[in-house]
Amino acid sequence: MSCKKDFSKISTSEWKPELAVPFIKTVISFENLFPEDTNLVTDVDSTLVYYYAEDSIFSLSADTLLNLGEEDISFEKGFSLGDLIVEPFGIESSLKMYDVLPYLDQAVQDTLTKYDGQQGYFPPFAIMDPVIVDADPIENFIDLTFSDGNMIITTTNTLPVDLNDIEFEVIDKVSEETITEISIEVLASGTQDVSITELAGKQLHNELSFRINSMNSPGSFPEIVDIDLSKGIDINMETTELKVISGNAIISEQLMYSRVEMIDFGLDEEKLKHIVIQSGSLNYILESEIDIGISINMILTSALIDGQNPETDITIPPNGSVNSGFNVANMTADLTSGENQDYNLLPIELTMIILPSDDIITFDSSDKINGSFALEDLKLQYADGYLGQKEIEIEQDIFDLELDFLNQVEGELILEEPSLKLKYKNGIGVPLTILPHFTATNSSSGQTQDLNMGEININSPSEPGEIVEDSVYVDKNNSSIVEFLSIRPDQVVYYGSGITNPDGEQYNFVDISSKLSANLEIEIPLILRATELSFVDTLGFSLELEDMPIEEGGLVLNVNNGFPFTFTMKMILVDSITGQSIDQIVFDGIASASVDADGVVINKTSSDIIVNFTPEFLDNMQLANRILLEAETSTFGQGEVPVVLKSDYEIDVAISFSAKISP
Repeated sequence: MSCKKDFSKISTSEWKPELAVPFIKTVISFENLFPEDTNLVTDVDSTLVYYYAEDSIFSLSADTLLNLGEEDISFEKGFSLGDLIVEPFGIESSLKMYDVLPYLDQAVQDTLTKYDGQQGYFPPFAIMDPVIVDADPIENFIDLTFSDGNMIITTTNTLPVDLNDIEFEVIDKVSEETITEISIEVLASGTQDVSITELAGKQLHNELSFRINSMNSPGSFPEIVDIDLSKGIDINMETTELKVISGNAIISEQLMYSRVEMIDFGLDEEKLKHIVIQSGSLNYILESEIDIGISINMILTSALIDGQNPETDITIPPNGSVNSGFNVANMTADLTSGENQDYNLLPIELTMIILPSDDIITFDSSDKINGSFALEDLKLQYADGYLGQKEIEIEQDIFDLELDFLNQVEGELILEEPSLKLKYKNGIGVPLTILPHFTATNSSSGQTQDLNMGEININSPSEPGEIVEDSVYVDKNNSSIVEFLSIRPDQVVYYGSGITNPDGEQYNFVDISSKLSANLEIEIPLILRATELSFVDTLGFSLELEDMPIEEGGLVLNVNNGFPFTFTMKMILVDSITGQSIDQIVFDGIASASVDADGVVINKTSSDIIVNFTPEFLDNMQLANRILLEAETSTFGQGEVPVVLKSDYEIDVAISFSAKISP
């Protein structure tokens, strides 16, 4: 507003007229005071609410829970050769009478020799010394120690006379030990005797003999018989169901070992039921102490890759080794097939076949293959079962908190209904309790304040693929959020800890793509108590008082206050050239609007205040082109009564210039 009068032409000395000139009239609302504060929004009932959001306050990836540690999952075992089956073998031997003659009385020798090939009376006889019959060497072995089997000795009398008191031994010619003793009381002409000897625990070389220690006959008298010295007794040996524990022999192809072994994941608490492996390998080292080749078939019977059980065939050369493995990426596995344990066990079926030998080999049942099997560099894509109680750490981080409105509060600030909301999305099927820590910091004052919120139970999905979305609300009833915000923080430090399955063992599931993420929202309805709230409105003006003989005067403030604040208002003059504050007038005692029991304004309150000015102030007004209206307030009731700030609250402000003119 501009005003210029020529008062120099008035010359009456007694006349001192008064001049009243309005030069400021404005309406101030909260939207005028904070036009650039995008966090300040208007609720449906016009209440002003501060919203602040921070994305990704914390997150938890499935890697944390699927990590099985750096130790490889391994299984080691020695596979002993054990008992071997050997092919049955036999011996056919005969003791003819002309071989027995040297061991008979001379008269008997003479009679038998005389009538050989003729008929006559076969004389009685008895051997005077043991008769030894050597058998031909057995070709398929040198020596064997038996764990099972039978030796069957068949003795046949081919003479025309009965034989009595036959006693003979089967002798191991190498060790000179008796394998078995046969005793036959009567062996009639043309008959057989069968004797069975168990071989378990016996050692047998391939060179055997029969030592006949006694044998006699009553002769044929009174019968005349054919005398043929090529006749005698036949001793045949055969073996059945032979199993051996050591020796030197030719070995036929046979089963050495067939069994399902279990690779135990060896986890402390986790009880995994089903897994999908993202990457890794099953590696094995097989070292043989056996002097014969071994063929091994290995199948993971409860696992699938592309719909097939993973399988591999291995051949270990005599006394050799194999170090190899195969990729198990994308393998699904059922770990529940143990007889006494339905978790953490991966069955591996091993079938070991002894390859046939062309030559005689040395062997012992204690000879073995040392096997080592390991799942290495294992990363899981999916797992279910029980994943144990694991401590979770939320790494410390900082975010800036830009609450411009709060920064304008100089004195004590008490917010009545602030709240904080943690919104989370959770695809991890594991119950989780976390304890977040939020510490507010005012960088200018150095003040800090913890939020002091309690533990949070994170809801988890009930089946794979499901995403749970939920929120946790924090307010003055379960935290120190009022004190947290009262220090007007500009930064928040946060970190936290947690534990999975806080209530103990239950069914869990985790997929590699699953995660838990949380965002933070702070909602501050401007329902508050404050002792020193300040704000500024800027007005442009010009007032030309050149040649105006002003004697004295003042500024008149007319306020119709719709804010629930008591005011002290400063009118600050700003230099048009420097932009600096050059002078000010203070209007004190502006009354608050009336509020109801809920702190909502019900009536505006008018205040009229006059403040005298100095000549210097008038001079400074000539230099100013802007006025700052700075209000310093306290809420209704000197900051003791909580009030509600709404977007439609207004203050009507009018300032006029009042002065007496010198004649």
